[in-house]
Amino acid sequence: MGTANLVASRSPAGGARDTVSGTRGQPAPAEPAVQPVEPRPLDGAMARIVPAVGRALMLLNRWFMVPALRMGLGPWIGTPMGGYILLLRVRGRRSGHWRTAPLSYLIADGAIWVMAGFGPRTQWYRNLVVDPAVEAWLPGRVVRCQARVCTDAATRAAVLPRLTRAAGVPGVLIGCNPWRTSDERIVELLSGIPLISLEPSAGPIAAGPDDPNGHAWIWRQAVVGALTAGLVSLGTRRGRAGRPNPR
Repeated sequence: MGTANLVASRSPAGGARDTVSGTRGQPAPAEPAVQPVEPRPLDGAMARIVPAVGRALMLLNRWFMVPALRMGLGPWIGTPMGGYILLLRVRGRRSGHWRTAPLSYLIADGAIWVMAGFGPRTQWYRNLVVDPAVEAWLPGRVVRCQARVCTDAATRAAVLPRLTRAAGVPGVLIGCNPWRTSDERIVELLSGIPLISLEPSAGPIAAGPDDPNGHAWIWRQAVVGALTAGLVSLGTRRGRAGRPNPR
């Protein structure tokens, strides 16, 4: 996320931002104090949909997203509806081994932005607080970064709504429809959720065509749709050819 320290730096939005720096192996700093706002309880259909979607996403990440992204299929997966996913690689704070987490992300102001959806207890977040040197496996590229925890209110207000909407349908897991909810309410619901800036070691990064707000998904999904239709058509014709002709 000498002794690890919290230091103040200037945020891309021009405000002060708390950041985490330090080296692994020493005691971790106290995590930024964030006063959470109690979210509105879910009711009606959302009370059933949100927990179900959360469980489904956990299985999807483990058995599909992580293997697919490791195979380099990230550019073929991201869409505005399904969201855009990176693999975050962090070192375990106890084992020192690399750990991997699939996360929704946004590229803005020269950095990669992610959030710890389960709050400060999120394991990968606790790991990067101890060792902020991480790797972000984006669609088509791997970027070495320094992770910094953003607590500046203006930066959070600017980034969190965009990051939530970049997650696609999984964005409803915050407890609202992010496309019909105001930016202010989204920030309120995420008040206890750490926002992390992954700042590339090689300098500022720009979003590519396969990242959120890019347009490569249009032709990629057209190719996938055409191939799928072709395979279905071929299978149908073979099935018909294998049937005996009635006499």
